[in-house]
Parts: sequence; C-alpha cells; structure tokens
Amino acid sequence: MANLRNLQRAASEAAGKGQPPKAQPEPAPAATASAKPNSRAGKIALTFHLPEDFKRSLRLIQAHRGGGCTLEQLAAEALNDLFSKYNVPTVANDNC
Repeated sequence: MANLRNLQRAASEAAGKGQPPKAQPEPAPAATASAKPNSRAGKIALTFHLPEDFKRSLRLIQAHRGGGCTLEQLAAEALNDLFSKYNVPTVANDNC
C-alpha cells in the first residue's frame, strides 16, 4: 500500500500536480514602545482583585466630585494617602 502512495505522489509531482508548499505563518509584529498610546507612556498597569464594593464606593466618590475625575486619578490619590500614612514619598499626580 505504501508503494502505491509513493507511486501516486511521484506521478502527481511529475504531472505538476504536487501539493502546494505549506504557507509559512507570518511572524507577529514586534512590540515597540510606539505601540502604546501616548496616554500610557511612562506608566505601568497595576492589576488586582477587590470585592465589588470597592468599585461601588469609588464610583460614588466619582459622582460626588463631578465629571472629569477618572478611576486612575482616584486610585493615585488613595495611594498617595497610603504613602503619607507610612511616611514614604508620595507621587505627583493630576488630581481631579
């Protein structure tokens, strides 16, 4: 049976009906610093999981302060308060 397959393959190749070469996958584009939006330049992501009530409370503060206050700004303010409590340097940020 293997001889028959080899014979069929040889006949197909001779007739120009061989299997087309497998397409090589294109390499993924290399990540560059310019791939980040300008709003994220010089920043890092801090990801953690908290109970849902934390988000609700943050949203209430956001509503109380009015428009234009982002969760990132609130988190930065909260972290700076924590830094002050433990007498470590705070980070300058644009408060809302």
